[in-house]
Amino acid sequence: MRRFAGITAVAAVLGLSACTADPPPPIEQTEPTRTPAPVPQLNTVVVAVDDVGAGFNPHLLADQSPVGNTVAGMVLPSAFRPVPDPARPGASVWMLDESVLVSAEVTSQAPFTITYQVRDEAQWSDSAPVAAEDFRYLWQQMITEPGVVDPAGYRLIEDVGSSGGGKTVTVTLREPYPAWRELFTHLLPAHLVKDTPGGFATSLAESIPVSGGQFHVKSVDRGRGEILLERNDRFWGTPARPDRILLRRGGTDAQLAESMRTGDAQVAQMHGGGSALLAQLGAIPHVRTGTQLQPRVLELTLNGRTAEFADPRVRRAVLGLLDPDLLATVAAGTESAVVAARAQVFAPSDPGYAPSLPPRPGREQSLELLATAGYVPADPATVEATRTPVPEAATTGLLAQGETPLALVLGVPENSPVADAVAHTAADQLRGAGVAATVTTLPPDELYGDALVRGTVHAVVGWTRAGGDPATAAMSRFGCPPAIPGQESALAGPDPAPTPEPAPDDDTVPEGDTAPEGESPDDEIEAAEAQLAAPSNVSGVCDPALESELAGALRGAGDVPAVLTGAQPKLWDLAVTLPIVQDRTVIAAGPGVEGVTLTGAIPAGPLSDAQNWWRTTQ
Repeated sequence: MRRFAGITAVAAVLGLSACTADPPPPIEQTEPTRTPAPVPQLNTVVVAVDDVGAGFNPHLLADQSPVGNTVAGMVLPSAFRPVPDPARPGASVWMLDESVLVSAEVTSQAPFTITYQVRDEAQWSDSAPVAAEDFRYLWQQMITEPGVVDPAGYRLIEDVGSSGGGKTVTVTLREPYPAWRELFTHLLPAHLVKDTPGGFATSLAESIPVSGGQFHVKSVDRGRGEILLERNDRFWGTPARPDRILLRRGGTDAQLAESMRTGDAQVAQMHGGGSALLAQLGAIPHVRTGTQLQPRVLELTLNGRTAEFADPRVRRAVLGLLDPDLLATVAAGTESAVVAARAQVFAPSDPGYAPSLPPRPGREQSLELLATAGYVPADPATVEATRTPVPEAATTGLLAQGETPLALVLGVPENSPVADAVAHTAADQLRGAGVAATVTTLPPDELYGDALVRGTVHAVVGWTRAGGDPATAAMSRFGCPPAIPGQESALAGPDPAPTPEPAPDDDTVPEGDTAPEGESPDDEIEAAEAQLAAPSNVSGVCDPALESELAGALRGAGDVPAVLTGAQPKLWDLAVTLPIVQDRTVIAAGPGVEGVTLTGAIPAGPLSDAQNWWRTTQ
């Protein structure tokens, strides 16, 4: 019996062990599979361009470029925007930008007053309002900063007033100004720019920090040659169709053609506009091509403030030694792309343009002119050393006045490769005639400011604005320097020898202006000195007999086109400015994008309809 009980106990232990060693399989818990949400594909249009450009302030001469103009139009708000005038090829009609303004109208003739009503919802992308502060800031900078674009209209302004929380802007001018709709294009974010190091002159050199338009600048990569613009989600008006616009360096003609062929780029805008590139792109199936003149003209302007160019004979001779056709070819890149500029004030794209360049003196005649001014071939051993390097090949027949050589410095703004190439070619031509010429590259604010006024550069090669009001351009570029009551005006005429524009510390109202009633003498002096330190007349030379005609044209008096056409011989006789070429670009659009018209008003450029583009293939 005990034996049986033991066996039973052992069996029970073994049975328990078996149950413990072999438990049932655990219940597996499975989590539901999560499908990741699809990442939305952004609609990005890629535009092939030449390069990023010098900077992004559209009001500076040094920043005039097709890319800079395009970015400004996409990002910065404007009171009016240009559209092509169907009745006059090349002309523009300035239309109210209804996304920025409710209204803008002349509300008084005496004094001439414009009242702008800014939309309450108009704001910068950092939520600061677009307001009177932005209007006032732009006005102040345009009349005090060097190297700005044709500021004669802004110099007529007496005051910019604010009411209604900054949304009602009242602009009072000293005189009527028919081109008032061209004022306050591309407003700048005053609340940021004025407090940024470098301010108006340099704070927009690398980007535009906030937007008041349909796009904002996301990034600028100069190394890769790219600018990425994204739709501005804070824009209160009609949103842009594409999510992003990528401006990218297009490379060589062959690289550009391959990008358009493969769809890597959908749109192209490239400098030059030569027949070879146009034919190459036009051969690609379904690629539309065209050319359009850009709103800039390359000019060489002599500085009449220098001792050498105070003499009109020297100015005429030096310009006579230059070959404008060769310089135009260098600027355009190819001979087939040249759109020669051969008139003062008027650009080839302007309705009133007609070539008016007088016959160019030959080399011998130019050297004779220099001889009458005292510059004759000299023995290099007897000539004083200069800071201007002279190649050994040019020392034979070096022109000098006594022991002083004719040494000239051509100034070029930084990051302007086309102007730099033209300046070096011009220097080569001058050295070949015995002139010790060299080229220097300077920051734009220095070049158009101290370097001009102090006479450290004898000439400037740079871009000027085209497509705007010709009367404004004429007064800005050829108006006489200001004078202080009680002192002689420093006016430089064509005969017999001009007086150079005084330095800013000389006692000398803006070009063509008179002091408004109630303005104190101190204010008048301050305004004049500011203009002398930041001259819009780059040469500093003018014709006093022509001053009243230009001032009348600015006011709209008489037949303005006839006045400016009739002024051409007198402007050429000043011998200060050599227009060279108007920039032209090839434009193209592939089959993978819609809404690209390939046309536009000259001031706005052919890419001004980017808000309507849509990439149809990814």
